[in-house]
Amino acid sequence: MKLSYTLALDDYKAALRIHMRQTIGRRVRVVLVRAILPILAVVGLMCIFILKIKGNSELASDLLAVDCWLLLLSIILPIARIFDTRICFKRLLRPLQGISTMSLDIGDVCIISTISGVSEGKFFWRGIFDFAQDEKATMFYIDKRRFFFFPTLALSPAKRSELNDLVARHVVRKQK
Repeated sequence: MKLSYTLALDDYKAALRIHMRQTIGRRVRVVLVRAILPILAVVGLMCIFILKIKGNSELASDLLAVDCWLLLLSIILPIARIFDTRICFKRLLRPLQGISTMSLDIGDVCIISTISGVSEGKFFWRGIFDFAQDEKATMFYIDKRRFFFFPTLALSPAKRSELNDLVARHVVRKQK
């Protein structure tokens, strides 16, 4: 089965979303940054106001330093993630220098990923650590944290079925 596709920033973001859902540790990290830190910062502000009202300004000023750090992290971490995602995507495409089409040849023996004139990677099925797929991205894990991906929209329904059959036959889940 041969595929040709073009990578976009949205495809990269979709692959990262799948990657973050693969393990409990990654999910906890996302929840920590997106929910728990801001909630702790707001609760800290409320505690500071209550302590000020009750006249315990010394404890309130001690809590203010901790709460300032929580507020700062609650604001900076999501913004840094946005910029980091864009920078990583640009680094991913830097070797391409104007070449936007990539191709995959998925066979019974191996997967060959080709960027014409730039690189070619050959991945045997026994070297594929894991597989993840949703409606936006399809990923092959080479290691616990290394993967290559392509947009799922590049697959027709027949090719998607064929890919799922190949994965069911060849990918053996390894201990994580």
